[in-house]
Amino acid sequence: MTVRIALLTADEVTSGPAEGSPAVAPDVEVRPLDARTLPVERIQGADGLWVAPGAGPAAAAVVAWAHAARVPVGGDTPGAPPWASPGLDPAFVDAARARSAWRTATDERVAAAEAVAAAEAEPRPFVHQMRGPRHRWWRPLLWLVVFALSYALLTVLVVLPLTFAGLVPADEAELVGSASGLAVLNLTLILLVPSTLLASWVAHRRSPWRVLSVAGRLRWGWLGWCLLVVVPVWAVYLAVSWVVFDQQVLPRPAEWAGLLASALLLTPLQASAEEVFFRGGLLQAVGAWFRRPVVALVVTTLLTTALFAAAHGSADPWIVAELSALAVAGCWLAWRTGGLEAVIAVHVVNNVLITVAGSLFGGLDQSFVDAEATGSPASAAMAWLVTGLVTWVLLRLAVRRGVAPAGALTPARG
Repeated sequence: MTVRIALLTADEVTSGPAEGSPAVAPDVEVRPLDARTLPVERIQGADGLWVAPGAGPAAAAVVAWAHAARVPVGGDTPGAPPWASPGLDPAFVDAARARSAWRTATDERVAAAEAVAAAEAEPRPFVHQMRGPRHRWWRPLLWLVVFALSYALLTVLVVLPLTFAGLVPADEAELVGSASGLAVLNLTLILLVPSTLLASWVAHRRSPWRVLSVAGRLRWGWLGWCLLVVVPVWAVYLAVSWVVFDQQVLPRPAEWAGLLASALLLTPLQASAEEVFFRGGLLQAVGAWFRRPVVALVVTTLLTTALFAAAHGSADPWIVAELSALAVAGCWLAWRTGGLEAVIAVHVVNNVLITVAGSLFGGLDQSFVDAEATGSPASAAMAWLVTGLVTWVLLRLAVRRGVAPAGALTPARG
């Protein structure tokens, strides 16, 4: 550690310490300076300022800077503040050494902060957005705790007043049969968004908006292009399914208008919230445990797919297969495009079209997956076929628009 002492002289730059200046120790470097022409910026790295006798008023600006910066001052300094060096040589040098130690520690902290900032700025795949320079093995566990606590608290704060107001049906089966019940169900799922973002911010100490994309935001333009692709394909898919499985027009629900409003206003948020949690926060939290991005992708795809299917309550293998089509495609789309926009488009369009059709043509209660829902090999195969087709088209479009890299397996980074 070198102690830097600036020496102000009366008339000219000297080659060494003037009379009355501190004795030069092995760790002390004296830099003679001319007070008449000296820019203040020249001594901003000094650990001490020694003013030689006779330096005069030309040194006033430099001495004033040193006082303001709490740099020890010694020598011909009448009117020095109480915390400045009293001007005795040994005390002045000791004060400069203390200042040097503080400066060195500060420089090290700044360098460490710059290194962290540089590591933060390194591009990484979507699955590794929370594996930043501050990553520790316990952070995903903290994410889970913060998410669970915040989601439970928000659910109580939202659902309890609605229950007292009589808006929550007592029978769980009526949740999707009444406008208020469907709205409450959607609201409880929408709460996944603030809980996920809060948990990611607290646990990983990174921007929670990285849950949405590697750009740190929702890319609305790209989302719009995804909707333009998904809406017509999914409309044809559901229409063909209606014919293939011989579905009938049933009596319209009594509260069809309220159900339709909830489908158009809240269902898009509900579907998006599920993606923010499953393909966003949960995927990134677990993915941070694995050093290799490909391993993180495989593990998180398997885990989030299993949990997504389990959350719907049906143990029917064909229903699980249908749900897995969306989950697997969502993980792959997030990997290749670096965000949730594509899978949000697929999920939102699917849920909105099904809910709108059920509200207008009946059978809404049969459209939701629960413990009693069953599927078929044909429905599972159609789901995988159409989801795979949409995924392929979206990825082609993503490459053309520069959202995804050209390599067939290369992830988008940011």
